[in-house]
Amino acid sequence: MEEAFAEQIVPGTFIRVLSEGLIAPKGIAFGNVGIVGTAAAAADAPAGTLGRTHILGSLEDAQRLFKARPVNNADADPFSLMRGLAVLFGNGARTVYAHGLAAPADTAAFNAGIAELLKDEINILVAPELTTEVARTALGSALETAENDGRDLMGVIGADAVGVAAIGAQVVANKRIVLAAPAVRAFDPVVGDLAVLPAGFSACAVAGLMASLAPQSSPTNKVLPGIAGLATRFSYGELKALLTDNVCVLEDRQGIRVVRGITTEGAAFAQITTRRIVDFAKAGVRQVANPFIGKLNNERVRKALHGALDSFLTTMVVDEALTGYELEVKASRADEIAGRCVVNVSMQPTFSIDYIRVTLALS
Repeated sequence: MEEAFAEQIVPGTFIRVLSEGLIAPKGIAFGNVGIVGTAAAAADAPAGTLGRTHILGSLEDAQRLFKARPVNNADADPFSLMRGLAVLFGNGARTVYAHGLAAPADTAAFNAGIAELLKDEINILVAPELTTEVARTALGSALETAENDGRDLMGVIGADAVGVAAIGAQVVANKRIVLAAPAVRAFDPVVGDLAVLPAGFSACAVAGLMASLAPQSSPTNKVLPGIAGLATRFSYGELKALLTDNVCVLEDRQGIRVVRGITTEGAAFAQITTRRIVDFAKAGVRQVANPFIGKLNNERVRKALHGALDSFLTTMVVDEALTGYELEVKASRADEIAGRCVVNVSMQPTFSIDYIRVTLALS
């Protein structure tokens, strides 16, 4: 505890150290994935493995906790979590928060599992076992709740409809949701071989790819390394229709690729990168600003806050997440009386190249 200036009775030298100028952001997580699904505990797993959230760094970590295959044909099939984890790690995810549910699990159980995941530092949320309609409702509600609580996440769901028009009809505009299609062919740890997995696992593939990328790096045109094939190959016209409907569609072109990394909103936050850059900036600003709460609301402390925010935003420019920004930190006398400090930031996020227009001039 620093020396107090309030009591100065015995003569001496009293020193106060002002450390606000050293406040800086710590590391910010932007690639943590949260997944909820049915599972069976491994034979030697600790008691209470199901119904809890576990932090996993590899598929081997998951196999120590969850059973990968049924012991006999009479077993039920509570292995969607393991399927999802295999696809996530196979496509680039590094840190996964997995919440296993005992099968069979109803919507209430999934909602409870999602609520538990929101308590952890996750950035991307998937529930591959849920139907598109149920996932859209459950994840949409969870994402809104998290945002209202100062937590910024994105959800990835799969389109389980058949046909371009039916898939397009499943799109509901949401700046935090990505709708992936079609179903994919990938390694299934349950059968120990390649298998066609429902579109919910396409969402895991896209989520794993997003988790492996910096916020400003777009999934557009990126290869999904853990996907061997697609259940449906769309024609050029069908791809156009799906993209127009704001579906994050996959294609088979020198590997399985994301045609365009977009959210279902199709407006200001159409590009996934825009959403992730803004979320990263919000997390960084909060992390910088929160330590100043309770400090003196005077010019010196506000300058320190300005410097800390400026350092963080400059790093985003250096990392090419932003092309520029304007920052203002101020407080009127009325603000000071009310305990407010006003920060205004005007940011210019970086956008990815989606189209290249070439003109060939012959002479």
